[in-house]
This record gives sequence, C-alpha cells and structure tokens, in this order.
Amino acid sequence: MNGENTRTYLAFAAIAISFFCVVGLFFIEMPEKNRDLINVALGAILGWSGTVVAFYFGSSDKQKKESEQNEN
Repeated sequence: MNGENTRTYLAFAAIAISFFCVVGLFFIEMPEKNRDLINVALGAILGWSGTVVAFYFGSSDKQKKESEQNEN
C-alpha cells in the first residue's frame, strides 16, 4: 500500500464515520444531558469530513497533480 492509497482510505473512512454519525442521530435516542457533548463531537467530525472533501476536490490536490505531471 502506497501513500496515495492510505490517504484515500483515510478520507473515505472519515466521510463514512461522519455519515454514520449523522444517520445515527435520527435512529438512536440520545440522553438530554449529553446533548452539548454530542453537538461538539459531531461538529468536529463534520469538520474533518469537510477538510477531506476540500482537499480532494479543492485546489491543493489539483496543484499537486499538475506539478507531478509537469515533472514527468
């Protein structure tokens, strides 16, 4: 497994975890006293997913690929 595959697997894992957390909120009843903790944790998880999406579909990855093509 090379570095590119590892990053891809980690990206998909981060997105899958955030998806299941959001879906879980609809089906699992959370105690009222944990509401604030859940909101903070979910915000962090969704932030990770947003960062992954921004990297893979943003300009950082495109610039990296363009520079690799120019070197070859």
